[in-house]
Parts: sequence; C-alpha cells; structure tokens
Amino acid sequence: MLDLVTAPVLALIANHTGLPAADLARLLGSPAKGVAADLALPCFQPAKAKALPPPKLAAELAAAINAAGLAQAVAAGPFLNLTFPPAQVATALLPALAADPAAALRSRAGSGRNAAIDFSSPNIAKHLAFHHIRSTMIGNSLARIYAAAGWKVTRINFLGDWGTAFGRLISGWKREGLTLAQLEGAADRVTFLNELYVRSSQAAKGDPALEEDARRWSKALEDGDAEARHLWQIFKDASLAEFKRVYALLGVDFDSWKGEAHYEDKMAPVLAELEGKGLTSIDQGATVVDLAAHGLKQFKKPMLLKRADGGTLYATRDLAAADDRFREFAFDRALYVVDLGQSLHFNEWFAAAKLLNRPYADRLRHIGFGVLLVWNDEPGEGLEPGWAKGRTRAGKVMLLREVLEEGIDRARAIIAEKNPDLVGDEREAIARAVGVGAVVFNDLKNARTNDVKFKFEEALRFDGETGPYLQYAHARLCSIERKSAGVSGDPALLARDDEKVVLLALARLQGQLERAVEADEPSIVAQALLALAAAVSSWLTAGNRDPSAKVICDDPAVAAARLTLVRAARGALGEGLCLLGLTAPERM
Repeated sequence: MLDLVTAPVLALIANHTGLPAADLARLLGSPAKGVAADLALPCFQPAKAKALPPPKLAAELAAAINAAGLAQAVAAGPFLNLTFPPAQVATALLPALAADPAAALRSRAGSGRNAAIDFSSPNIAKHLAFHHIRSTMIGNSLARIYAAAGWKVTRINFLGDWGTAFGRLISGWKREGLTLAQLEGAADRVTFLNELYVRSSQAAKGDPALEEDARRWSKALEDGDAEARHLWQIFKDASLAEFKRVYALLGVDFDSWKGEAHYEDKMAPVLAELEGKGLTSIDQGATVVDLAAHGLKQFKKPMLLKRADGGTLYATRDLAAADDRFREFAFDRALYVVDLGQSLHFNEWFAAAKLLNRPYADRLRHIGFGVLLVWNDEPGEGLEPGWAKGRTRAGKVMLLREVLEEGIDRARAIIAEKNPDLVGDEREAIARAVGVGAVVFNDLKNARTNDVKFKFEEALRFDGETGPYLQYAHARLCSIERKSAGVSGDPALLARDDEKVVLLALARLQGQLERAVEADEPSIVAQALLALAAAVSSWLTAGNRDPSAKVICDDPAVAAARLTLVRAARGALGEGLCLLGLTAPERM
C-alpha cells in the first residue's frame, strides 16, 4: 500500500527518467542508518537510463519534487531521500485501511496461480516430536501467506505410512497376540505402537527368524495381503487421531493426506520411463541414475531409485507424487518444507525431473530450515546445562504436544498474575493462545535457514521479539478501541511524526508480504509485525508524557482520527498474527 503515498512522486520521477513507475517502486527502500527520511531511492539504475551521473540525477529529481510540493526531497550523493508530511501520509492511506484493515496484508501478486505446499509429513506410529514444529509451522505460515498474496493453495501432509517398519510392527503385534481393544484402551496409542516397534526391533536383533518374519509381513503388505493391510490401517488411524489432536492445538489443517502408500503402485511407470529413456544403470545390484554421466557434474554420486532387493526409495516416490500433484493441482509452484539435511535428496530428484522433461521441473522448491535447539538444565549425572537438538540432555525426545501443553500451563500462570480479573473459559482461551503462540513465534521470527534456540523463559516474555509481545500489542489496541463507540475521524488531523511512523509501518506490510512469498520466508512478515508493534508502542507511550498526544485526548476531532488509526493498526496486527498461525486475543 506504500504506492498510495508514493504514487505522485513516482509519477514525476517516471516522467523525468522514462522508467515505469512500477520499476521505480521496486527500488524504493529504507534510508541509510542515521538519515532522517521516510524512504530512499538509489539513483544508479535511473541514472543509467538517463546517461547521467547518479548524484546529478538525484539533485535534479530533488529540485523537481520540492518545486512540485510533493514531498521534502534531499539528494545525498547517488541517493534521493524522501520525507512526507504526516497528514499527507494519513490522507493517502487511512481511508483504505479504515475500510479494510486486512488490506494491509493482502496482495493480488499471485492471482491466478496455484501453489502446492508439502509440510509436516510425520511418520506413522511415531509421535510428533518438538522438532516437527519447524516444518509444520513454517509450512502452515507459508500456506497462509501465499493465500493472502492471491495464490490458490493446496496444503499437503505427505505421511510416512509405508515401508519395512510396518512389517516389523505387524510381526510384533502377531507374536504378542495384541488386540484392537488393547490399542484402543491405551492412554496414548502412538506410544503403544512406538513401544511395540522398539520391542520388536530389539527382539529381532538376536533372532534371525523374527527378522525374517518382519520381512515376510512387509512383503505381504506390499502384495496387498488382507490381514496385513487391515493391521496397517489400524496403525495409521491410531496415529492420525493423535496427529490431528496436536494439529488442532496449533490451528493447522490440510487439504491432502496422501502418504507414501498412495504412490506404491505409481512408481513402476516412473521407473519404466527412466529406464526407457536410458537414464538408469545398475550399480552393485541397485538401480540408479548417474546424474553426473548425464551432464550434471555437481552430483558426485548416483541417485538411488531401487535397492538390490527390489525395494524402492524416496526419490522414486517423490517423482511419482509430483506427477500426481501436477495432474491434480496444476501447480505453478510446489514447495517442500523439509530440513536442510535433506537438500541433496531434493537436488537429486529435482534434477531427475528435468532429465525427464517434466513441465513442472523448474517449479519445484525445497524450503530448507535449520535445527531446533532447546535449552535444558535437567539435572543428571555428568550432564551440564546447555542446548540440545530437540530433546532433553538425557536424550529423551521432547514431544510437540507436551511442549505446547507446558507453554499453555506457563502462560496460564503468567496471565493469572498479570490480570487476575480474567477467569474461566476466557482465561483458558487466552492461556492457550499465548502459550501456543509463544512457541510458534519463537520459531517463525527467525530466518528459516538459521538454527532456532528455544527457551520457555525467553519465548513467554511480554517484551522483546516474542509472540506474547505482539499479542499484547493487539490486546492493548483492542482495549482502546472498545472505548471508541465506532467513531471515525478526518485523517488529515494525524499530524504527529509518531503517527506517521505507524502509518508507514502499515503501508510496508503489503510489500513485505510479497517479499515473504518470493523468498518463502515467514520471518519477513514476523519482523514487519514487530516493527509495527514497536511503532504502535512508541505512539501510545507518548501519551504518558504528553496528555495532548493520547489517543482519547481533549480534542474530539483529533481523538476520532486517532481512533481510526487504532482500528487500522489493530486489524492489520491481528491479521498478521493469523498469517503466522497465532491467535490474536482481545484481552490479556
């Protein structure tokens, strides 16, 4: 929405340089550190078009803009610094924001385009561990951000529901004589299944007959044996029920739950096509694609497609799944939100898709991310407090559900202390919003390729770069808005610089949304919301020092205008929290 403010200036510059205003808009950015201006235009590209030195063009443009009274323009070497009067910014922006505050985080840049986003994708019969929050919430946020930018989004949970592990589970189930009633009566069905798998694996280590039995059941499952398929479905249903419980806590849903099993009968055609085109070879009994031999020298080792025993591998499944998704969803972009440790795998099968001349080959994106480090001061013999990769120092896997529930418990205690008037269902709803939001935002505020450090005491702070800080900023605006009785005012009365800072933070959100889509980076939106909340806090705090600066001041007309800005900021902040997968409480 920044174009509402800059359009007259950009039109003048476009007329002067012959460059399209839209191209000039993309060059606008923040001024250099320490420069008191709203925006800066580097004049290198426009100067090239005019065959002028950049400083000379900057000086010419500054003189023209000042003469037209469109802004205060200052040339600083090759940069053109622009400053707009607060009332001018408010008059340009506030009517649109007042009509629809969510418009600050809406764009039509992706209109008519389809995105398929593969995220979370846990393995059946295993818990959602805490580290799964990275793929789950990065993917969830990207799905919401893409949709806000005009894309039609399909959310895919590519379940790990196939493979030799199920043969081991079935073998153990049969050997121990377990029943469905026992599984259904378990306090935690996924734990029941996971413990069964561990027992079966340990037993098979010392007994070749048990290992052979597991392989036999695995083969029976692949061959469609009725009993094997029945037990597999029982295990899958039990796992999905637990997954959906955690997803409900996070507010995450999916459009497609097709797992690896769905593609078991769709891999043979892909393999046949690769072989028919002469792309495969046999290496120690395994079927591979030697990417380097086909001109892709960056790959030092062949890509495995099928083991010597005939078992297929992930690359084959991913190619079959991509074919299926392209047919069903006609995606213009397919995102795979999987940790950076899998980069080679994705690079390999993306390259294979190109060798197969798939029309979607250049539309595939691996959205990699770093590891999750948890601060742990759990006492234990020989253990020191420190950071561990998503587990306790003693090696116990941290379950995502348990972390979220602890976050809610801690938030409940904090809220009870800060606002004892909140009770009952309202307090519970707020504790859930704050506790879960703290965990989620701690992840999303960081650039996704960075490793993320998590510590409850830091994530639940009500100041600094935290989810509760943003939620409190929203609740504070809601509190002021409740006193407004729906009044609206003249934006031209917003003449303070701190009001302009809030307006410009709102105006930048749309551009940040579009940047987040192109970079597949939710932290861009998270940081833009932090900037908005900081601007709002400075504006509201000014009233503590100067009564005339209060939102609800003695001048009814000025108060009405400020309340209009409060509603716009509240609406945009609430919408931004939603895009990140957080709830925006109205009270805290």
